[in-house]
Amino acid sequence: MNDLLELTSKQREFLRLRIAKWYGLVRVFVHPMFERWHFPPGEYSKHPDHKRLVEIEKALSRLVTLPERKTPPIIIMEEDYRLENLKNWLAQNPFGQSQRNVYYVRTWKNTSHPLVDPHSYYPPQWEPLVKRLGSVGVKKILMGGMQFTASAFGSDWTGKRPRVDYCVGIALSYLSNDKAGKFNVDLSALVDCSRSREFYIQCVNETRLKKQIQIAACP
Repeated sequence: MNDLLELTSKQREFLRLRIAKWYGLVRVFVHPMFERWHFPPGEYSKHPDHKRLVEIEKALSRLVTLPERKTPPIIIMEEDYRLENLKNWLAQNPFGQSQRNVYYVRTWKNTSHPLVDPHSYYPPQWEPLVKRLGSVGVKKILMGGMQFTASAFGSDWTGKRPRVDYCVGIALSYLSNDKAGKFNVDLSALVDCSRSREFYIQCVNETRLKKQIQIAACP
């Protein structure tokens, strides 16, 4: 695994060329093992959404075993203190050998805010990640992971509907150009709450359509 924010110039160029072959697309997973690692030992199987969570884990397990030429680069945002768990999980992949060039971003505990300066949690430090993604040619992100909600009630820090929250929602709000970010971000099917995902997509599509109508109506 490679720390996305600590790549050498050679590693950055390798990643840039690989992303270019996918026309700027990368996959980002936000805390994909959050539920497994935060549930008490032996209790995970009793999680009300256990079947769905395991489906997502298995899908990610298979993705990281694909030859690198057959899948966009995979970036995993993971809590700093869980990185060893993640590395061990990849090393013990039941579906085969994981890619050597899987990338990770350290985050603070219980949030997807990147851990850039261990002595400074606030304000959230997303700019280094945004710059790195831009510098290696990222244009589009297919995002998955655990802990996502979208709601018509209230608003998040961006002021743009719908309200999004939790691990995936926070990352989405900082990276997506439908929120406050710079990238074209789509939610993959590998998100823990399909209802929130469907609602978010519906709201975003409605907003995009309104913008298109307004642009078309301008003289």
